[in-house]
Amino acid sequence: MRRAIRRWFSLGRPALTGSEAFVAAAPEDQAGPPPETAPDPAGHHDGESQRVSELLALIATLRLSNDALSERVRSVEATAPDRDDVVARTSEPGSALKSRNDVLQERTRLLKETVVALQKKNSVLRDQLDGLKQRLEVVKERLRLADERFLQERSRREALVTRNKETKNQLTAMRDLAAERREKFLQSLAATRERLVTTSALWDSARRYFALFRQGLLYDEIEKSDVDLRADTYLCLLPSTVPAGLALSRKYGGRVVCDCVENVEVHRHSLPPNLHPPTLEMVNLTAYGALTSCDGLMTVSASVARTLTRFGPPVRLQPNYRRFEEPAPAGELRARCGIGPEATVLITSGNVVEGFECVLDAIALLPHDVHLVALVRLSPKSYELQVHEHLASLGLSSRVHLLDFVPYDELAGLLADADLGLITLDPHNPNHSVSLPNRVFDFVTAGLPFIAPPLTEIEEFVREHRCGATIADVSAEAWSSAIERVLGELPSFRRAVLQARTTVTWESLEDGLVEFLGSPRTVTMLGFRDLTRYQRFLRVADSLNGRGIHVKAAFFSENPLPVEIPDTEFYHFTDRYGRGPGLMRVADVGA
Repeated sequence: MRRAIRRWFSLGRPALTGSEAFVAAAPEDQAGPPPETAPDPAGHHDGESQRVSELLALIATLRLSNDALSERVRSVEATAPDRDDVVARTSEPGSALKSRNDVLQERTRLLKETVVALQKKNSVLRDQLDGLKQRLEVVKERLRLADERFLQERSRREALVTRNKETKNQLTAMRDLAAERREKFLQSLAATRERLVTTSALWDSARRYFALFRQGLLYDEIEKSDVDLRADTYLCLLPSTVPAGLALSRKYGGRVVCDCVENVEVHRHSLPPNLHPPTLEMVNLTAYGALTSCDGLMTVSASVARTLTRFGPPVRLQPNYRRFEEPAPAGELRARCGIGPEATVLITSGNVVEGFECVLDAIALLPHDVHLVALVRLSPKSYELQVHEHLASLGLSSRVHLLDFVPYDELAGLLADADLGLITLDPHNPNHSVSLPNRVFDFVTAGLPFIAPPLTEIEEFVREHRCGATIADVSAEAWSSAIERVLGELPSFRRAVLQARTTVTWESLEDGLVEFLGSPRTVTMLGFRDLTRYQRFLRVADSLNGRGIHVKAAFFSENPLPVEIPDTEFYHFTDRYGRGPGLMRVADVGA
């Protein structure tokens, strides 16, 4: 037995490698073949599963070695009682026996410590094995999720393939339908082209008479509307709106009065329309018939009034006087144009259709400190380009200032900033030759002397009120000479204008206007232009409203202004061809 113990110790404890020491303490209940790893459907975890299998095989081998070592320890411990018997029976000295026993006990203690260390290592190995099991569970869960994703992806792809097939079938059906529709469209297009050729040929003939259609548009809008426009008197702006007034008069009763603010014949207007001769004649004949059917006619000048007497109804002269006011100079005209305080400022306003070049030539003859401010609209476009070219050729861009129109309520104050006004009308224009234009009364209200071409109505006004001068002809020399003369006598002309301002007022005409309209309780105004921007009719409406007469209006406008006159009803239609929603109420300022 002693020999066996010495032999065991002589063999010594076998040295353990790092991996063997890691698994030497594995518990006995973990022995056995390594568990099989789950298959990887996606094939992405084969390497990790192989490493786990190898590690489990190594653990099993180490367990077997540990079992053998434990068995050897138990055998050694079992021999310890035999040693005591031997010692008791021996006759060796007690001290020697005791020494040997101490050595044996020390070796036994060391062996126990080795066993404890092996058990601790076995515990660590168990913990590591548990960790490996957890990792294995994670791997299994990942494999399960990968299987699910794989199945989902396969289902999605199968659904996508099915949808693609359905889409292809739908596309095929749509192509067939599109081909069928295209064929029908081509047939319809061919038929439309044939109709278009016929319609174009018809329009080529009919468009020459299109102006007659426009004549009846206001009539149609009023006839189809349910707006109550009944009145004691219907005031029609120009002969083209008289048919609408007559329709209302037949329906509700009441007088019809036409306000002819220019020549009756359309070819004698300032900018005559380019109409087919038969159309022009029929438009004029329509105007003649309309005027003979009226109960009264109004106009702006004595010359036009004389042309209206041939139609039979009584004629009233109602000049375009402004309401009395004493506007203060706005003080901004020079700053707006960059003109110094020492310069002389001439000003003109209104629509200009011809004759402006000679005014520019006159400015070129005057001293360099004389400037012209023109609040004008040059028409048509070709004439505007012609004026700009002429202005550039004269080199007057720094002395002639072309500006846009200004609001009506700002005009008088802006005119008062100037030194002298110019009325730029052409006496050869049939409409200009009989006119007494608004700009005359704009200048008078502003207290501004003016110069005008030789027009009968303006000459009579200037002769009566001595508020300016007229020229014998419209040459550049005549313009420049008259300008220098009036500037030389400016204080006396300005006193005369201020005197005229107190008598030439709209208020002086109101009594005669109301009486001529038949002293009505209600008046409906009709027009084919925007009556919210037409100052003459706004003054009429304000005068009637101030005397307790209820005013309505019906007219064309795409964008009317809010009405500032209280207790009035303004209606407009927005489409020039009768395709719109009909008459609509214009908003009041307070709305």
